[in-house]
Amino acid sequence: MTSSRSTWLLALTGLAMTTITEPALSQQVKPAGNAEAASSNDQAMPPDMQMGDQQKDGSSAPPMNMPGMDMSGGKPGADARDPDAYSDGYRNSTLPGYEMADKISVAKVLVDELEFLTNKQGQGISWSGQITNGPDNDKLLLRSQGLKQSGERLDPESSVEAFWWHGQRPFWGTILGVRQDIGPGAHRWIAGGIEGLAPYWFDVQLTGYVGDDGRLAARLKASYDVLLTNRLILVPQLESNAYSKAAPERGLGGGLSNLELGLRMRYEIHRKVAPYVGFVWERSFGETADFRRLAGENPTEHRFVAGLRIWW
Repeated sequence: MTSSRSTWLLALTGLAMTTITEPALSQQVKPAGNAEAASSNDQAMPPDMQMGDQQKDGSSAPPMNMPGMDMSGGKPGADARDPDAYSDGYRNSTLPGYEMADKISVAKVLVDELEFLTNKQGQGISWSGQITNGPDNDKLLLRSQGLKQSGERLDPESSVEAFWWHGQRPFWGTILGVRQDIGPGAHRWIAGGIEGLAPYWFDVQLTGYVGDDGRLAARLKASYDVLLTNRLILVPQLESNAYSKAAPERGLGGGLSNLELGLRMRYEIHRKVAPYVGFVWERSFGETADFRRLAGENPTEHRFVAGLRIWW
């Protein structure tokens, strides 16, 4: 029994040694085989494509020189494909209907406020709107605003303006143009400013003016659309005007002239047509308030409005 056990142990030991030594022997044999294969491949390849001694040593190889292939660039061949052949010779920017989106000239008319108003002083009408024409980055901008109540003169802030609008940022643009007042004592102004969407989607217009009589003026307008539903929209608004010196012929004093706060609720029957109702509070300050009192008007006004907002 003892001898049989010894025989089995010796057999198992020999099998284990064979299993361990075979991979090592195969690894020693492979490099020789690879070298012979590489040598045979070099002999089969054309002379100008064979690897040199530096490549066999593992160093960086020189550029391959393949017959008929010039990798250095240069002019396209006479039979090269024309990149504009698909458009029959037209460029994208000149083929009608295929211009880039920011190069297409678009005209738009927006009547933001066309409203009937009533208060203790009587009734009247008010308007505010603009016309734009041109591509996204450069366009003509015409805008006008005004107010006329029965028994009172035209509001001194009534005007017509013409601007060149130029896009500066995705949501901001600069304006440069002129302003013409409407009504008695009207003046002409050179105007410039910025308008766009402030953070949190406030629509802001800030315009500065230089008058033909040397006066300076500034106008700030801001609004925000609160979407109660997709069609029912509440719009709080703010407007303020300031002047460097008084203009008695128009009833405007120096410094802060007025502050107007409005709240309008519109319902978009169609995206382009929306009737609305609202309330407006306005307060005059300083010399402007004094001029209103002398004219028999109240420096503070409350107006109920109903109107229509349309665009096309």
